[in-house]
Amino acid sequence: MGRATIILIIGLSVITSFLILNLNANSKEGLKTTVDHYENTQARLIANSGVEAFLEKMRRDKTLKGSYNNNSLMDGYYDIDISGPDSLGIVKSYGHFGNTIHETIVKVSREPVDMPPFKGALHIVSDVLGLKLNGNLDIDGNDTNIDGSPGPEPALPGVALDDPTDSAYFINNIKPKIANDIEGYGGSPSVYSDPDVVDWEAVMMNLIFSADQTVSTGTYSSEHFGTPTVPQITHMYGDIHLSGTCEGDGIMVVNGNLTMSGQFTYRGIILVYDKSTIDCQITGNGGVFGATILVGSNVDLHATGNAEFYYSSEAIKNSQLYLKSSRFKIVSWWE
Repeated sequence: MGRATIILIIGLSVITSFLILNLNANSKEGLKTTVDHYENTQARLIANSGVEAFLEKMRRDKTLKGSYNNNSLMDGYYDIDISGPDSLGIVKSYGHFGNTIHETIVKVSREPVDMPPFKGALHIVSDVLGLKLNGNLDIDGNDTNIDGSPGPEPALPGVALDDPTDSAYFINNIKPKIANDIEGYGGSPSVYSDPDVVDWEAVMMNLIFSADQTVSTGTYSSEHFGTPTVPQITHMYGDIHLSGTCEGDGIMVVNGNLTMSGQFTYRGIILVYDKSTIDCQITGNGGVFGATILVGSNVDLHATGNAEFYYSSEAIKNSQLYLKSSRFKIVSWWE
């Protein structure tokens, strides 16, 4: 009996030791699994956060390309590589946490800029319209290239308004000489109406979201708001005076009042918008090639000098070709 008891006790001790060893091994394996899962999760979050961070940077810097490494985040870091054209850009993000690296590859397409809709060389949308037109104002809805030669597209009205009563008011309140200088679809004076169904606030906000430059109240006499090869979306707010040799290309959104004087020249689309009253004053010898849009509950248009407003499909297409929006479409997301 004594020997049997000793053998039993030794056997139980061996079995107990074996179970303890197995429990310790399982505990260590479980801990390793938990740590690995945590590191994988953190590395994935870091990599994906890196993609989101640089998509926002790409929204603001539309030419951003290259590698950007060692970006600290959440006790780890990420490396970014941006390549490819706007039509199919590739953003690679490598999230590092502990001993784990997570790779995320996102393909994106930069969406095109939605050009503001217009129906004439000068397009006015207003409940109350005020006019004071003098000088040698020239408004032409015939397609005109930037060099002054005829363009290829069909003529538009010189002036387009959103209500027949506004058209009648416009014609009845301009001098015969100016009436003869409003050319375009249908002959002089080329003034037509067409009901307006555009959500202009949405149009304006979409353009502001993609603005390359924002400027506030002031006088600008020598600035360049875009060039023919690098046009830009310019957001202006407040009382804006463009004068001297100031010029630009692209889309100009003015949220407030606009005065144009001197030799100011613009190639593209100017949109002046306000929910209440806008005051647009035009003096000097400048001009707009493209289209000019005035939208407000009350629009007061004062013009003197030798200002020119030409519909130009060339200027608009050139702007549309080179302008970049700040919106992306995710084509694929791999990780």
